[in-house]
Amino acid sequence: MQAITGGELLARCLAAEGIRFVFGLPSPEIDPLLPCLAAHGIRLVPFRHEAAGVHMAEGLYKSTGQVAAVIGNPGPGSANLLPGVMTARHEGVPVLVLTSQHRLGIVYPSTPATFQGQDQLDVFRPIVKWGGPALSWERIPEVLRLAFREMWTGRPGPVQVELPAPVLYASGDPATAPVLAPGAYRSPPPQAAEHQLAAAADILAAAERPLVVAGSGVDRGGANAALLELVDLLGCPVLPTMAGRSVVPADHPHAVMGYSPTGDAARREADVILVAGSRLGNLDLPFDKYWGDPAGQRLIQIDLDPRNMGVTRPLTLGIVADVADALPGLVRVLRARGVSPRDATRARSLHQATEAWKMEQAGSVASWSGPGIHPAHAIGMVGAAFGGDAVYVADGGNTALWASAVLPSTRPRSYLSILELGMLGTGIPQAIGAKLGAPEREVVCVTGDGAAGFNIMEIQSAAREGLDVTVVVCAEGSWTMEIPNERALYGRTFGTDMGMVRWDLVAKGLGAHGEYVEKIDDLPGALERVRAVKGPRLVCVRTDREANLAVPDDMMKRFFEVYAGPAD
Repeated sequence: MQAITGGELLARCLAAEGIRFVFGLPSPEIDPLLPCLAAHGIRLVPFRHEAAGVHMAEGLYKSTGQVAAVIGNPGPGSANLLPGVMTARHEGVPVLVLTSQHRLGIVYPSTPATFQGQDQLDVFRPIVKWGGPALSWERIPEVLRLAFREMWTGRPGPVQVELPAPVLYASGDPATAPVLAPGAYRSPPPQAAEHQLAAAADILAAAERPLVVAGSGVDRGGANAALLELVDLLGCPVLPTMAGRSVVPADHPHAVMGYSPTGDAARREADVILVAGSRLGNLDLPFDKYWGDPAGQRLIQIDLDPRNMGVTRPLTLGIVADVADALPGLVRVLRARGVSPRDATRARSLHQATEAWKMEQAGSVASWSGPGIHPAHAIGMVGAAFGGDAVYVADGGNTALWASAVLPSTRPRSYLSILELGMLGTGIPQAIGAKLGAPEREVVCVTGDGAAGFNIMEIQSAAREGLDVTVVVCAEGSWTMEIPNERALYGRTFGTDMGMVRWDLVAKGLGAHGEYVEKIDDLPGALERVRAVKGPRLVCVRTDREANLAVPDDMMKRFFEVYAGPAD
């Protein structure tokens, strides 16, 4: 059999894992891989910054479930990956991080004289699930298998494989380094045992006031339909987490918003709570005052990772399982016991109360008449223009809060945001990744101007790749979310003014179509024009700073509890 290079062997491994996209830049150390990709159906997508490449991989996974590889070249190229990799770890996003390395004779360890010679395994070790080097040609498939096993064990996350240049340039007989299909070396996600489903069914069937809390794990596991079937069967309210916004349609008659008095009531009154695909982080208000007495509540939690069990609330039953298996199994067991759909009057009344509360909170927004553009008005028009079938990516501080509140109810895996680490600048590259994975869908990034500045150069990446991505920047020239605390404590601000930028002109310089809007009445026309344009397009909307600051008090107080702890 004809000998192949390490680059070809690595490409075969990537193809066997279903990888269709590699985000990266060329360098002599990684070059043996790059010419081999296309023959295996893998597209190389260059970026302008390595961290943005990881965010592209995040957008691809969150919207389609596809895993991508990201390349970091020796030294600064790999170091630049770190912010993106840390975000992926916090967000539970599987990414294969390929760090290239120099010749073996000058690394492991490197002397102080070695150019770009840091030990990249040590650098990445704290933030990846697993990392290791392939130090010989024939071990490339084995090391990739080690990495992918760890990637998919428990909660998914990023893994690192270090590839010294001589290993990729070396040649060998492929028969001596077999590439295995995933099913030949790793098991599927854990499945719920029948006795666990039976125990959960016993508890839920006996509940008088059940509640389902659904996290982003339901969305990523593709269990949305089973979740809604279970909710309808139990006749109970369903409370999506903040990260799980697209798990349940906001207009579903049982949907209740967590950051609302009705959400509080649903939690406090529930005698049984089923938590599916969520760790109940403090962004979802785990403080005791928002929940009923643990002595009178029973908690069932279904999650892939045992480390997520009972972190903030005491457990009655923990099921370590894939929600895509467990939720349909739970429905099956309940139906087999003759459980028929319950009366849903209480759930529907809570949903109606939630909608009434939202309208009450929106009063100050609805009555805004200027001067200037209210960001919520602008984002509402964006949602009206693109509708519920688009993929939305939210980025920024207050802009992301308005987007979550105002954008329309979406399809599953169609609302992307960064809600655990809170990394700014992920929006534009995530939108690029989502568009690559689903080219037939409209992808819209709504971002603040602070967040936009981090990765605006990736607009040029979208132009080069011919991607019809729409970016709407709410621009007011400040780090607005930081203003209230400084005003309250010091009576003035420090470092919050960043200055106005004409993002539409920046976009034009990067090869995109640009529009600038200063009057709200001009926004619908601008949105209509950009939808008719091929390639990336950016709308810079001159929003009003004071309007952006006018987040309803109750919402803002709850959000700041995340930082300061529960308030009286």
